[in-house]
Amino acid sequence: MTIIKSDDGYADGDFFLLGRHLRLLDLELIRLNAAIAASNDPESDGLCDTAEYFIGQGFMAIQRYLTATRTGLGISMAEALDAPPMTDSGSSLATAINAGANYWKHVEEWIETINKSDYANLKGRALKTLEQIEPITPWEEYTCSNLLAILLEGHTLELSLLLPKIEEWRDNVFARRTLLRNS
Repeated sequence: MTIIKSDDGYADGDFFLLGRHLRLLDLELIRLNAAIAASNDPESDGLCDTAEYFIGQGFMAIQRYLTATRTGLGISMAEALDAPPMTDSGSSLATAINAGANYWKHVEEWIETINKSDYANLKGRALKTLEQIEPITPWEEYTCSNLLAILLEGHTLELSLLLPKIEEWRDNVFARRTLLRNS
């Protein structure tokens, strides 16, 4: 993964592809949001679960971009996840999205423990993921949808609306890399 910075901005093919991918997912989310608004019982109609699925997939695509970018720039995971922008809860956007993606990928493995309302038996990454999500939104039904709603600060649930914040994160990670190399 190569990012080239010039006076005019960045040449970042992965960001371009991420944007295309998120906009494709948004086509489905826009349709689902309209169906949810029109439904008398969107949960029973399966609309909320379907939206959750597309949002979880979007978080995974963003996570891949975050990982490819930070490794391509030679930045550690800890530094990359610490880079702004920050959420209102004080977590970084990258941490929130990374946790959302991990939650989506692994929640089925954790479901028995989570359903007990006490996740004391969770360990390692499972526990860390929930500890990262919980200050932002409770982990309950539609955790990914709730997380996206909070990250978008009241805007419609469209994944591509995160792109300016992801771009800001990339700029901050690139600046950190430059500082590290110059020190």
